[in-house]
Amino acid sequence: MRRLWTAAAAVWLPVVVTAATAGWRDELPERIATHWSGSGPADGWSSTTGFWLAMLVAGLVSGIAALAAAATATRSNAQPADRVRRMAAARGVVIGAASVSGGAAGVWVATATATLADPADPRLGWRFGWFVLGMAWGLAAWLIAGRTPEIDVPAEPPVDALDLAPTERAAFSTTLRSNLMFGLMLATSAVLAVTALLTQPVLWLAAPIPLLLGLVFARIRVTADRRGLRLVAGLAGVPFKRIPLDQIRTAEAAEINPAEWGGWGYRVLPGRSALVLRGGRGLVLHLRDGRRFAVTMDDPRTPAALLNGLTANH
Repeated sequence: MRRLWTAAAAVWLPVVVTAATAGWRDELPERIATHWSGSGPADGWSSTTGFWLAMLVAGLVSGIAALAAAATATRSNAQPADRVRRMAAARGVVIGAASVSGGAAGVWVATATATLADPADPRLGWRFGWFVLGMAWGLAAWLIAGRTPEIDVPAEPPVDALDLAPTERAAFSTTLRSNLMFGLMLATSAVLAVTALLTQPVLWLAAPIPLLLGLVFARIRVTADRRGLRLVAGLAGVPFKRIPLDQIRTAEAAEINPAEWGGWGYRVLPGRSALVLRGGRGLVLHLRDGRRFAVTMDDPRTPAALLNGLTANH
């Protein structure tokens, strides 16, 4: 636990570097070179203060995200297995946040020092290494955080079909939430909006996209009944996945490893797709065309038994 908190704290070191070099703005011109095509002269310029603020905000948001992830992972009310899963997810967030924070500081240091060296004709050259070094700060966070403890998760026993009479009806419904995903999407939109306001107006077109994705996937309603399985985005009310009952061969409960399904979020891979909001237990449908669909949830055995019973009757 301490190593994860230490890694989250390390995300703030590049922020300190960016803040500590604020005095460079007094020596820099009002506009700073922020883009180069190859190793030649600069071909893009931005407001010096605006660019510094954009990099500082990117670091601040990254630091806040890292601390929030560490706090979520170390909540004492979770079961040991769930805490290990949360730590694994938080570790990924902290490492990514460290790369973003370090990269933002590296960009600022590289561009500022290039302009200080020759304000009339700034050349990036070897200073690009500051950006590479900043991005590599994620590797430092990875080393500080250490390995996630491994847990031996027993395989889920087979799910028996729910015994339903031919005319009997039953349904299952639950709501899935992912506050961490929504927070990350909100933070991403905030960074894009600040960058668009201060330096790159074209980013206004992209700023709402992460927020919209967060609204879609922050709350998902999962329903299983005689029509099959349906997933509806709760906050936006958008149905985005429907699997008819006659396409389902069997349903089971299984341990979902995000890495095996392409990561977090809605993932599509050859022969399978999934909605992964966390690591842990989930419902897996084996379809008649050979494909699989998975969705993570706390109680996958109940909908699995229901769908198996409905499929048998169908």
